[in-house]
Amino acid sequence: MTTTTLVVGATGATGKHVVLQLLQKKQNVRAVARSKERLFNSLDEILPESTRDLNIVSRLDVTEASLLDLTQDELEKIVSGCDAVVSCLGHNMNFKGLFLPPRRLVSEAAKRLSGAIEAANKDNEKETSGRTTKFILMGSDGVANPSGGDDKRTCSERVVL
Repeated sequence: MTTTTLVVGATGATGKHVVLQLLQKKQNVRAVARSKERLFNSLDEILPESTRDLNIVSRLDVTEASLLDLTQDELEKIVSGCDAVVSCLGHNMNFKGLFLPPRRLVSEAAKRLSGAIEAANKDNEKETSGRTTKFILMGSDGVANPSGGDDKRTCSERVVL
């Protein structure tokens, strides 16, 4: 049975890898991205010519939008039929990413996605499919050095985080 996974934050440092790995495992992927072109370019950076492979792109459905700009009904429609939702949203670890809008991107998106998943799960109960959509929230808040060997955080970093 082929699964369908929604990935939000699909053009980010983690999201693009999640999308490509799911597609390589022959899963259907839905993605919400502000730019389909940027997502395709990101996938080609990881695996050159991947977006020319019909076995990959035929299973990728991209909604071009900013997640927080979607209505709840639009979000519920995108989530409907998904086996899992993976949120790879995050902020850049710089002043702009931490303190300028959208400051609450991850928390607002998690709330809205949870509501859409709850609605999808209720619909699945009515259809007696028994399928439950799972929610995976990825984060790197505590990571100082993603390649391993975390350095000790400074006092100011610990206060901010």
